[in-house]
Amino acid sequence: MSPESVRTHDLVIWGATGYTGRLVALATAEHLGDRPWAIAGRSRRRLETLRDEIAATGVAPPDVVVADLDDASSMRAMTGSTRVVLTTVGPYDLVGEPLIEACIATGTHVADITGEVPWVRRMRTKYESTAREAGVRIVSMCGYDSVPSELGVRLLQSTAIETHGRSASEVEMAVGPIRGGVSGGTIASASNMIARAGEPEIRNAPRGAGGLCVEPPEPPIRSGAQWGIRRSAPLGIWTAPFFMAGINVAVVHRTHELLGRPWGDDFRYRECAAGGRGLSGFMKASLLAAGTIAMVMALVVPPLRWITRRWFLPAPGEGPNAARLRDGFVRHRTVSIDPPVTIEFEVDMDPGYAATARMLLACGMSLLDGDLEESIGDAFCTPGALFGRRLVPRLEAMGFRVNVRGE
Repeated sequence: MSPESVRTHDLVIWGATGYTGRLVALATAEHLGDRPWAIAGRSRRRLETLRDEIAATGVAPPDVVVADLDDASSMRAMTGSTRVVLTTVGPYDLVGEPLIEACIATGTHVADITGEVPWVRRMRTKYESTAREAGVRIVSMCGYDSVPSELGVRLLQSTAIETHGRSASEVEMAVGPIRGGVSGGTIASASNMIARAGEPEIRNAPRGAGGLCVEPPEPPIRSGAQWGIRRSAPLGIWTAPFFMAGINVAVVHRTHELLGRPWGDDFRYRECAAGGRGLSGFMKASLLAAGTIAMVMALVVPPLRWITRRWFLPAPGEGPNAARLRDGFVRHRTVSIDPPVTIEFEVDMDPGYAATARMLLACGMSLLDGDLEESIGDAFCTPGALFGRRLVPRLEAMGFRVNVRGE
């Protein structure tokens, strides 16, 4: 990185006036302490309004930095003023690259909350060598996609090795119960990926569990996808598809690759939505499966996508209101049978936004403190590989609960 004397901020939040960016800024004001930080975006007026909102809480307000994606010099001035940038500006596939370029040029670390696998793969292919030469870490999927998934697996495997002397070859994670909302930005990113699905970059790229791996093992990694109702033996419940499983499974296997595949080439990971036990669990899983399939159809079929976005889904910049953010919650349970280990990950706030803001901040603070695994050589990292269990105390300080049971 550039000399510390030119860095006026430890942390800058890029896109702070967006829906999720504002939540990251509020979480930063609460948890960063007395470190110098700033909020950044295109509109000085909106940034100053947010700064005044933060000041009204009684904490020292952040600085304001104005930058524009179409002005490379302003982007470099912004990234050059800080040690770490946290970005919530998407769809990353459309607007994420200028920030990557600016961070590499100024030697600044960056963490994002994208779930856009093709974009992450493209950025690494294009910039990994120059980012590594610049000493920059670019950490993607630092929100609900996919910190709970990765953290659950890493904690489970480390517990299995410490307690039983061996890792688990099969791990499964169940999501639920869960309550949360959706924002227009998330819908815009998903719609963009769906619209581009037929393009060569996406159509010809690796897919499934190995979609993020640089060198997928042979034979190919077994998929963790689930589309029907299934009774899970490790979990002991009826399960349904989980909408974000495809992304999370790919991220977990990329983490496994970055760590040197310590859990073996036959390691398998899958995710599902929790139904429950007995007939009531079967019925709940059936309803969850039907809802997931309907959601996919509404986003994939063009006429249904237009109708859904026009009449039922929030526009970009909109998201769950304060009550929904406060009343949201999620429970994750990650298990293996051989050896028997269970990890429980819980938080009582909206998982996709309020919790995501804190997960991104925890990753940013780990970058600031150099609290990471130096053995990871790749500039483009996942939070599970670069931070792993180091995130646990940071998350617990922000209201998350992580329970480890190695029987």
